[in-house]
Amino acid sequence: MEYSDIQEKLKSITKSNFFSRLFYWSQITLKLGELSNIIESLIIKNSQTSNETELLNQKIINLETDYQTEKKINQKLETEIEIVKNKNELLNPLKLKNVELLTELNKLKQEELAKDAKRDSLMNKWEQFQANAEQRERKKEELETIKEHEEKEKIKRQWLNHEENVNNLIKIICNEQSVDFIEKDKWPYKKQPDNIIKICDEYIVFDAKSPRNEELDNFPKYIRTQVDSLAKYAQHKDVKKQLFLVVPENALHVIQNKIYEDSNYCVHIVSPQSLKITIWSLKQIEHYEFAEKLSPEDRENLARAFAGSMNYIKRVIQINSDMNEHGIELTERMLQLISKKSLNSIRDKALEYEKGDIVNASLQRGGKAIDLKDEDIRHKDIKSKAINHEIISTPETSNKIEPNED
Repeated sequence: MEYSDIQEKLKSITKSNFFSRLFYWSQITLKLGELSNIIESLIIKNSQTSNETELLNQKIINLETDYQTEKKINQKLETEIEIVKNKNELLNPLKLKNVELLTELNKLKQEELAKDAKRDSLMNKWEQFQANAEQRERKKEELETIKEHEEKEKIKRQWLNHEENVNNLIKIICNEQSVDFIEKDKWPYKKQPDNIIKICDEYIVFDAKSPRNEELDNFPKYIRTQVDSLAKYAQHKDVKKQLFLVVPENALHVIQNKIYEDSNYCVHIVSPQSLKITIWSLKQIEHYEFAEKLSPEDRENLARAFAGSMNYIKRVIQINSDMNEHGIELTERMLQLISKKSLNSIRDKALEYEKGDIVNASLQRGGKAIDLKDEDIRHKDIKSKAINHEIISTPETSNKIEPNED
């Protein structure tokens, strides 16, 4: 109930007259009771309001305290914010530096990725190269194995054909050096050697011997037994007591002793490559015996001719050696001149042209002597061409006076 209602009720009670109070007292008491109740209610409410007010005041005090606390906190936070702002201002250059560093880091990462990719590519290439190298090595080993096998087979064939090859070679040498080769049907004795030549009415025996297999360990012992078996030829008076066993060049190294001497004969171990000089040396015996029949003047002339020939041969060898050395030096100089990168094309063309450039020297065939007349004509023809092309000069051409072009 509002305060205006209470005032109206009080006014109606206070303004009531005697008769109203007399006849309507019950109504007045009822209003008084209502007013009493209202007042009690108001007192209670007022008491409640006072309590609430106290509570509110306490809350206000608390809020004020909280406000002050929050204000202090806020001031502290503002101070800290200022500090942070100052620090942030100080950190701005660092932020920029950090951005730069991040950019640089990203760049380095990209470079690292590129390097990794390049490394992976190189590793793949290396692995491929390694695989190719291993494949080439395996192929090389296979080829070497095949080559070694072929060499062994070649040696075996060479050893199997050794007797026939030595026979053919001795026949060629005898033909070149005008030495008599004795066929087996003309050998006067029962037991026949492989090859016989005749110099100064003496038979010279050349027996061809080769290993039976690729193992050479027993070959020296086999040769020793063959040396002993040559006694059957040496016993004849017209057989030279210097006998020869011809063994393959690739088996000669296992034989330590190359000369075996017996009381009645001597055996020399030689290779096919040394047959020519051996027979030539034996041929000189014939020359020495012929020399005993010459007059002193003919001996002197023969000695001079021989000495001149030997000097000429040695001098040609010496000049060729010097010219070869000088030629090698000139070739090295020319290769150095065209070794620059700018001249690679010229060098490559030169090397390519060199493959097709062939120097055809005069071919010497077995069984045919060199004709000195033909060589003299060829020499004069070459000299004439050189003079005509002014490659060389003669006393006449060198003394010519060049015309004056004034």
